[in-house]
Amino acid sequence: MIVSRTQLVLFCALLHYRVESQQEVLIEESLEVESVQGPTNGRVELPCDVSPALSADRVGLVIWYKQGHETPIYSLDAREGITSQWSDPSTLGNRASFRTNTTPAVLVLNKLRPEDSGQYRCRVDFIKSPTKNTRLNLTVLIPPDRLIVLNERNDEVHGNVLGPYDEGAEVNLTCVAVGGRPIARVSWWKTHALLANSEARATVSLKLHRPDFGTEITCQAVTDPSIPPLSHRLSIDMNLPPLSVRIQGGKRPLVAGQSTELTCQVVGARPKPAISWWKGGTKLKTVRDSTSMDGNVTISVLTFVPAIEDAGRVLSCRAAQPLVSHTTREDGWKLEIQHLPVVTLNFGANIDANKVVEGSDIYLDCRVRANPWYSNVHFTHNGVTVRAGPGVLLANQSLVLQHVSRHAAGAYICSATNSLGDGLSTPLMLDVKYAPTCKSEQPINIRAARGEAVEIVCAVDANPKASLTYQWWFNSTTHSRRDLKPPLHSQSIIGTFLYVANSSADYGWVQCSGSNSVGAQTQPCVYQILPAEKPSSVRNCEITNVTYDSLVINCSPGHDGGVRQMFVLEVVDKATGALLRNITADEPRFDVPGLSSSGVLSLAVRSYNSKGSSEAFTLVCNLLQYPERRTAQVPVKVELTTLLITVLAAVSIIMIMAAVSAAVCYCKYCNNRGDTNEKAKRSQEESSNVLLTDEKKTDSADSLDKNPDIIPLNTKLSDSCSNKSSATDYSSVRPLISTTNLEEFEISTRFNAPYNHPMNSSLQYEHPLKYRLPSYQPGLAPMANIGPNVYRPYHNGYEDWLRYKNALPLDSSHLLPLEQLRPPEEYITPPPPVLSDLYRTQYHMESNLQDLERGRMEHNATPCQSLRSETPAVRVHSESNSVYFNKFGAASNSLPRFKAMSPKPRPKETKLDANTKSTETETG
Repeated sequence: MIVSRTQLVLFCALLHYRVESQQEVLIEESLEVESVQGPTNGRVELPCDVSPALSADRVGLVIWYKQGHETPIYSLDAREGITSQWSDPSTLGNRASFRTNTTPAVLVLNKLRPEDSGQYRCRVDFIKSPTKNTRLNLTVLIPPDRLIVLNERNDEVHGNVLGPYDEGAEVNLTCVAVGGRPIARVSWWKTHALLANSEARATVSLKLHRPDFGTEITCQAVTDPSIPPLSHRLSIDMNLPPLSVRIQGGKRPLVAGQSTELTCQVVGARPKPAISWWKGGTKLKTVRDSTSMDGNVTISVLTFVPAIEDAGRVLSCRAAQPLVSHTTREDGWKLEIQHLPVVTLNFGANIDANKVVEGSDIYLDCRVRANPWYSNVHFTHNGVTVRAGPGVLLANQSLVLQHVSRHAAGAYICSATNSLGDGLSTPLMLDVKYAPTCKSEQPINIRAARGEAVEIVCAVDANPKASLTYQWWFNSTTHSRRDLKPPLHSQSIIGTFLYVANSSADYGWVQCSGSNSVGAQTQPCVYQILPAEKPSSVRNCEITNVTYDSLVINCSPGHDGGVRQMFVLEVVDKATGALLRNITADEPRFDVPGLSSSGVLSLAVRSYNSKGSSEAFTLVCNLLQYPERRTAQVPVKVELTTLLITVLAAVSIIMIMAAVSAAVCYCKYCNNRGDTNEKAKRSQEESSNVLLTDEKKTDSADSLDKNPDIIPLNTKLSDSCSNKSSATDYSSVRPLISTTNLEEFEISTRFNAPYNHPMNSSLQYEHPLKYRLPSYQPGLAPMANIGPNVYRPYHNGYEDWLRYKNALPLDSSHLLPLEQLRPPEEYITPPPPVLSDLYRTQYHMESNLQDLERGRMEHNATPCQSLRSETPAVRVHSESNSVYFNKFGAASNSLPRFKAMSPKPRPKETKLDANTKSTETETG
């Protein structure tokens, strides 16, 4: 068994060797080898003959072999009638495809790699024809990896720029192609001109000129025409000197003191040249440069302020190329400077400016330098043009002053004029020396009180003042000249004297005289010493234009005491003592605004000077008061005048006459009333106070005053139709509950009070049957919760009582408690009848209408009559604290009482005016 295995291995090795031997024989015995080329990453087609020898035959199997590979790299199998292709993944992968629709058929290889180069064999097996083999040699073309450029020093050139080189320099360049298959061909090109060409490397030599600046030369390596060449482009950089330097604008004059700009243009310098400006040997620094986009032109701008001293100097622009020696170029010219006249003014020869004395002769010399030349010259003294005249001479450029005075001293200026303007010299100060003189030609008055020390200044005008000395003396009408010797501490440089007038003999004239290096004062200064005192008080003060908050006071000034006086006003509120104003003025007239006081104002005016203050002139006044609305009487102080006294007297006489007339009328009224007082007395005592309604009438004023059961009330009542006397105000009185004993009431047997409407012209008469009034039986059951004899029938008055119960006075200790004022239906059975039940017959209606008409006529007849109320009244007994209800409604209210009307006529009735108005009772 072991022997058989060894034999089997040997047999397989022998078979494999025979197959390789036969393959080599087949390759060698095949047709000649065809060469095919393809670029790296390119595409190539390998042809293969697939035409059978027999016409009826077809291809069965196509196999591709590559030398160095033991197994096929590609196959196409069409033996089973279905074509299938296979490609070796490690060799061709998906880069290969076999195309049979062309003649010959081709194997297409994409994305060629350098390892794809080699010998290929295509074997084609037919169904009937013998096998065909095609041999191919594939060469994959590889371009060079890179190009290396070497300069004349065999240094590799990095980047795309050669140089910089100087103009005229020799340049040797070598280009080497690294890598590639087959060997690349290297060449040098300048624009479209071929400079050199050889395999693997090429060398070129150049001599550079100015046109070569910026020229591009290219090194190119070509492997095969089918492959794009590899190239390296280089630009030649050169250092070029300036071609031209020129100051633009040409030579022109400049104006001194005026800023100007000069431009220098440099052309052809590479790189940017160094440009500098020079004024003689001085380099100017106020320069700014700019270069054109192509770098061929450089502009330099100089900002220059020329001076007069620059005239004749050379101004130049220099441009140099620092990298190239001997390349400096320059342009410039001599400066011509125009300027205003330069003027200098000096004293003439042999004149000492420090020793010019009043009365001497001097002359001034003016020198002028100008470009362009000046036209005229003139002089000014303290800003005023000097003109020729007596003692003043103008000759060419000189000024002569004869017998100069102190007024000639000051600043002298010489000015000259040319086309650019006026040129002024610096001021020349002329100082004229002179002896002291008094500043005031008139005597000076000085006021001094007795014993007062006054300081006298000897005001003299002198030049020089440094060496001034003073002499003082006194003159008067009683004394001759008396020398005064001031203490050392009282005399200063300007000269002062402290003078004291101790007696009347010391009032007179104090004189002083000064001396300096020029001479002594000829006319002394005189100071008259006069008595001084406090000012007198102001006179004739008057207050005008008095308003609510301002006034004006005018006074006449008194004697000022010999010294300037001032005036002061003090405004004081006498009630509070506060100082309201303190005003000082030069004149005794004062406008005093912004006052706010309702009391009396005290105004004191004083005058004062340096010696003291005068006595005060005092006035008193009141401001106008703003009108005010007041409900109470406010006392108002009124200033009595003749017109006001006349008006008051007339009003008083009229009031006295009215009082007398009223007294007479009152007497007549009382006589008429005496007859009816007895009958009305009982009715007034029985009357009670009830709530006021729209139908209630007023009783007499006498009964209101005499009735002790009336309770005053300050609350407001809704009684718009009530009547009251025009002479008495009963608005604060409201009848509520009476405490009169029940036994004192007069119980009538029937309702006999006619209906009377108040005689107000604005109200209309209404029939009494319009209202629902109850009738009352003589005997009513007592209310258990109040008292044995209390009756509470239902009536509209009770509703009014509930409506206005909150208007009762605060002191309600004697009134009925509110919890006991319950509806009457809780106490009364059966319910009260209505008024229509009592007057069913025509007789009753006519009787009531007649009574009503008679009541209205009697109401108009006299004010002393009283009216009955239709509304029952609530009564309270003062001792037993019991409540009663009056079914006949004896009326009593806060209005004047009228006596109940009777069908009997009454003598001496007085008719009331139909227009008498009833006043509404309103309490706030």
